[in-house]
This record gives sequence, C-alpha cells and structure tokens, in this order.
Amino acid sequence: MKTKIKNVGLFLLFATFATNSFAQDQGQHNPRDGFNLGVSAGTWFPTGNNKVLGNPIIGGLILDLKSNKTSVSLVFDMIFNVAKTDTLFIKHNDEIVKRTNYFAGQLGFDVDYELYEKNNFVLQAGSGIGYGNISYYNPNKDINVDKGSLFVSPGVSMKYYVGQRSHFKFRLQYYVANYKLKDNVSTNFKGNYITTKLIYAW
Repeated sequence: MKTKIKNVGLFLLFATFATNSFAQDQGQHNPRDGFNLGVSAGTWFPTGNNKVLGNPIIGGLILDLKSNKTSVSLVFDMIFNVAKTDTLFIKHNDEIVKRTNYFAGQLGFDVDYELYEKNNFVLQAGSGIGYGNISYYNPNKDINVDKGSLFVSPGVSMKYYVGQRSHFKFRLQYYVANYKLKDNVSTNFKGNYITTKLIYAW
C-alpha cells in the first residue's frame, strides 16, 4: 500500500512539474511549437538478470506537444522479441513451462527540455514516467502469466529538423522498472533496461 501511495505521489509531482514548465513557456511563440505525431523503432538492452530477455524490437507511436523549449509527449511502445532469447522457465499453477518468446507493451509520459539549439540541431534532456507489462505465457484468452510495473525513464535526445516541424530524433533512455515474477521458481527477470529509438515526427 505504501509503495502504491509513493508511486501515485511521484506521478503527481512529475505531472505538476511538467505543467508548470509548459505554462512558463506559453508566453513566447516559436514556429516549431505545436503538436507532432511520430513513429519510432528501436530496441532495449537489459542491465540485470533480465538479460535473458535478449534485445527485442520496439515499435511505437508518439504524440508530442512542444512549447518553446519544453516538450511533453505521450509515448506508446509495443515490444516484440524477434531476436534470440534464452529459454525462459515460467511457473503456471503447479507446472513449469518452457518459453522462448514473450510480448510486452508500455505507455509513458515524457517531459524534455532543450539544452542546446543551433540551426536545425537540438539537444534535449528529460525524464518519463509510465506503466509497462510483459506477458511471459499466454497460450489462450484464459491463461496469461504476466507482470506489470511502473517505471521512471530519464533520458537524452538529439533532434534534427528536416522541415519547419518535421524532424528525426535519436532517443536514449534508462528505465527503472521491476518485471520479476513474484514466485521463486520462474526465471529471475529482475533488472532495469536501456532503450534506444529512432523517431520520425511531423
């Protein structure tokens, strides 16, 4: 219960900071300000016992609102393990199931601030907060062994404009999360992960 209250408090604090930063920027107009829709592709690099999950492909959508130097983004990612994955041992009822695949998704809220800008190049830094879920075993609609987790994801981005609003962005983030199953029999998935993404937005 205390953990849930702490997580809700963290989210509210983050949202308040984002709102205040965005409001402070409203007084100045920039032709690059406004909404952008983007698509992304990338991968993740686990940093702990979760390395057994390999390096899957991440594909996603981004809705971004920029005001002067501040950007607020809603980010949706789908994660597919098409790369090599070690054998995963998943406890379901009283049996151990061997798996070599999984499926995951995450929804996040990012806030970034421009640290440097020259011509069409922009360097940003910021952080995100959100929720993710990994389904380790889902043979049918009635069975699903999964684990959800809140995450915090500080990161940096390099953006290059190819038009007044359209741009490419390379984003690097470090995700602090916990996708370890609660039993002590399944494979240990404890650990954080780093993501890299190439984004095109317009």
